[in-house]
Amino acid sequence: MRKGSDDRLRPSVAKVAALQLEVAGPVPDVIARAKGGDRMAFAELYDQHVDSVYRYLLYRVREPSDAEDLASEVFTRAFANIHRYRWQGKSFLAWLYTIARNAVTDRRRRERPMVDLDNAYGVAEDGPTAHERAVHGEAVDALRGAVKHLTAEQQEVIVLRFVENMSSRQVAKVLGKNEGAIRALQFRALGRLRKLLTSEVA
Repeated sequence: MRKGSDDRLRPSVAKVAALQLEVAGPVPDVIARAKGGDRMAFAELYDQHVDSVYRYLLYRVREPSDAEDLASEVFTRAFANIHRYRWQGKSFLAWLYTIARNAVTDRRRRERPMVDLDNAYGVAEDGPTAHERAVHGEAVDALRGAVKHLTAEQQEVIVLRFVENMSSRQVAKVLGKNEGAIRALQFRALGRLRKLLTSEVA
């Protein structure tokens, strides 16, 4: 299922735009067909959203293989429950994120906590010199360490806002909170990261 970690970690502008349109527009035909039992239609939905779901999970679990397993579980659950999906201003991708959150929670109940962002900040190294890569690597390591000090909710907000490029409104729908709560979580998370990273430099 993996196409390459670097590609998976890059947010898709097209998918963000699709998410915005999906929230505002009518029920897409592909979703209607999938709800009617059309397996090919569900396969289309899988192809459209699997990378976003995988990327989200990769920020929440320990290993890429865990993210792959959970992504498969997410779409299995979605297929089994798509008849329950209701078009009420919540996009299909937001619904998948909700299933993904629940899948991670269920996994944590069965196993030890899995939150580890070590795999989340890898970027392609096309072009930079060895020195630039070393400097970048130090910055990434500092960011990894800082993010681990955030609460689980703060981590989710940071991932959805700045990796998936979702709006506060969209994040609120995914996390089941109001926009004010999301902005407050983001403010506290960024403030905490700023302090942690500043102390690292000092």
